[in-house]
Amino acid sequence: MDLFEKRQKRAQSLLNEFGLDAFAFLPGPNFAYLTDVHLHLMERPTLFILTRDGGQAAVMPALERLKWSAAMPEAETFYWDDADGPDAAFARLADSLGTDTTIGVEGLRMRVMEYLALARHWPQSHLQNADAALTDLRMLKDPGEVQDLRRAIEISEHALGDLYDGGIGGRSERELVARLKAAMLAHGATGFSFDPIILTGGEAANPHGDPSDRIVEPGKVLLTDFGASYGDMHADITRTVFCDFASDEHAALYDTVRRANEAGHAASQIGNTVGAVDRAATKVLAASPFADLILHKTGHGLGREIHEAPQIVHTNDRKLETGMVFTIEPGLYRQDDIGVRIEDNVVMTETGAECLTSLSRDLLTKA
Repeated sequence: MDLFEKRQKRAQSLLNEFGLDAFAFLPGPNFAYLTDVHLHLMERPTLFILTRDGGQAAVMPALERLKWSAAMPEAETFYWDDADGPDAAFARLADSLGTDTTIGVEGLRMRVMEYLALARHWPQSHLQNADAALTDLRMLKDPGEVQDLRRAIEISEHALGDLYDGGIGGRSERELVARLKAAMLAHGATGFSFDPIILTGGEAANPHGDPSDRIVEPGKVLLTDFGASYGDMHADITRTVFCDFASDEHAALYDTVRRANEAGHAASQIGNTVGAVDRAATKVLAASPFADLILHKTGHGLGREIHEAPQIVHTNDRKLETGMVFTIEPGLYRQDDIGVRIEDNVVMTETGAECLTSLSRDLLTKA
């Protein structure tokens, strides 16, 4: 049994567990995970169907025929041309599967266009949000995925080193973003996990702020949240440094986040729950003089998507398992003054969490 057959078997077991007859996947992470076919999500409705008994079907634009048929020759595929539209293909899919089939759809990805195309043939009660069922599909990474993530992280770290070596003082946030992206590509990135977030001074208190022409000045913080893509995997790293020097209060705030990050690592042990990681890190933040500056949970799953299962939040009672990959990224944010976040990427092994991120967590000043 090859890798993709194993993945499809896992999907079939989830169908059985959740009482569904089939999954419907749009082009994206799950689609590629199960088929090794990468298609753009565009204006042409495209679906891959996997049934409980292992049957495969698809609605596919005719322009993808060569690519799809070569990769998935066993799939019963209903092609459609631009001139005719997809309605007849969906009708043929319904005839093949039967309209009494209960189909689980990707609630966070399914578009109205595809949903309505299915709803013309299936009762609404037979189209169900399957996000809860699909949570486990990609949660435990295989060795190839971890290897690609290691490479994405290595590329990211080299690129950040280049950014710092080139100097940060007197540079604008946008200039630093451009330099970081160029460095990631130069080191072998196949793309970017997301557009880098580089913020200085008080703007760093906005966790997902937009870089602008703000200049990095002495004594100001510089927060960099970024990641390279390699293969299908994405790094997601945050480091916070200071230009030239840090005030005593800023240094104390930074040290609190650093200790919270370390507490999250220490709690990442087989047998603990996912929520224990969040509770350990947040406990350090909450016990500090900066408790009112907490804005978010400790982390999230990472892989083919930047945010996926498991969510590192105190209410998550799922046990940590070998193969889980997630971020540990506590932060503190004071409006109009400073934001500090230290984000690592970790993978659970049989002996506990292995930190894939090797960048220093110590307070650093850069010229």
